[in-house]
Amino acid sequence: MHISDDRRRAERLLLTPPLAGRIRGQDVAVHEIGLLGGRVEHDAPSVGGSPEKLTFLWDGGEISIDCTVAYSERQHAEGNARFVSGLSFKVGGEHAGKLQRVIESFATRAEVDRLKTIVEASKLINSSIDAGTLFTSILAVAKKELAVERGTLYFVDEKRNEIWSKVADSLNEIRLPIGKGLAGTVAASGEPVVLHDAYSDPRFDQSQDRRSGFSTRSMLCVAIHNRDRKIVGVLQLLNKKQGSFGPRDIEFLDAISEHMAIAMENATLHIDLLEKNRMERELQLGREIQGRLLPPPPCGIVDTQLAARSVPCYEVGGDYYDFIEFSDGDLGIAIADVSGKGVASAMIMSSMQSALRVAALMETNLVSLMTRLNALLFRMAGGRKYVTFFFARYTPSTGEMRYVNAGHNPPILVAGDNLERLGSTGRPIGILPESSYEEARTMLPPDSTLVLYTDGLNEANSPDEQEFGMDRLEKLIADTSREEIEPMADALLETVAAFENGAHASDDKTIVLLRRRSTGRS
Repeated sequence: MHISDDRRRAERLLLTPPLAGRIRGQDVAVHEIGLLGGRVEHDAPSVGGSPEKLTFLWDGGEISIDCTVAYSERQHAEGNARFVSGLSFKVGGEHAGKLQRVIESFATRAEVDRLKTIVEASKLINSSIDAGTLFTSILAVAKKELAVERGTLYFVDEKRNEIWSKVADSLNEIRLPIGKGLAGTVAASGEPVVLHDAYSDPRFDQSQDRRSGFSTRSMLCVAIHNRDRKIVGVLQLLNKKQGSFGPRDIEFLDAISEHMAIAMENATLHIDLLEKNRMERELQLGREIQGRLLPPPPCGIVDTQLAARSVPCYEVGGDYYDFIEFSDGDLGIAIADVSGKGVASAMIMSSMQSALRVAALMETNLVSLMTRLNALLFRMAGGRKYVTFFFARYTPSTGEMRYVNAGHNPPILVAGDNLERLGSTGRPIGILPESSYEEARTMLPPDSTLVLYTDGLNEANSPDEQEFGMDRLEKLIADTSREEIEPMADALLETVAAFENGAHASDDKTIVLLRRRSTGRS
């Protein structure tokens, strides 16, 4: 909304500071002047309806205007009683042109002052991208230029279809649905709302005043538009100290609306960036914690070498492996893959680790162990998450291994030129409240290697979306099986990563290697 120059000059101009003049030999301060009349303040009373002359000095000469006192009333301001009179001008003769030039000069000065004010306001508003500082800056500008007692700045939250603001001196937020309440209505329509007498207006909700003890007399509520006229916020101002909210107030706020919008959009980006950084720090911490939950392979187990690696595709993952040393000398070895990715899968993984470490010490029967874990996961996730799970109990002294494979990728046992897949003996845990499992057994010959892995390896994709596949994985395992166990683990992951050739990994990659050495070696 922009007021034209003709309209601006036809309206009364607010003079700051007031112009010194005289009426009937009495000093007056001219606060408003226009072609049709003005407003003056003075110490002595004036008689309404009587013809008078208003005189004042301008540009080295005296201007004299015939006028009539339209009204005169006594006002009390800050303990000093003064009189305010409204004047109606009767312009004619030689002074008419001079008055016109005076008003045009004042209008030009007012426009220059207005532009300077807008520039200074925009500097203050855009001096910080911190939301808290921005709240303070915008309200400071509004209070100074519009002379209001209080104000609230609302941001538009498009994702939640709400507007929100900070509570003064608090970390709490006010949130309102767009379309509800005066501010929400302005956010929806973009049209300003002016209440000259708030309590007599049915649109005004007095409950907030009753709670706070504040008394709202008048209100101006305007939308803040960006350069594309998109509504990015709402400014609500209360209790204009002098006069009423009017077109000039709306015009000033509209003039700085784009500046406020730019600052608010920058502040919103800053908030999003801070939140992103906070989440990244939390996820990085989660990754570090999860890394510590995945144990290093135990050392000193007779005739046994172990290696393990886990590379999540996100900051935290759903792959899991573990080693449990039993009092009878057996070694428990586990690998699992939680459905899905990210934080939820990581939480399931952590819970499964805790459950396994407790239950494995209580249940020597592997079928009972897997049944217990299945029931626990189903109660915990309600069937929305499942886990492919392989758990084996290996006896180093004999090379015997008992295992249950709950729908996991078949581990590969390589002994010389022979490869054996340890297939599934039951469905993944957590799908149904009750599932049946079977225990299987195998022997690890001396110098054989058992490779446990998750599907992040065999399902890895190249940039042209070719899958690594089981054939390549089995050949890779056979080709590297004569290497030392640590270099073998590295070679498996490095070869798959080279196949991906920079393509984004879509799944976590985890491998566990167990090699049975000849008697007496560890």
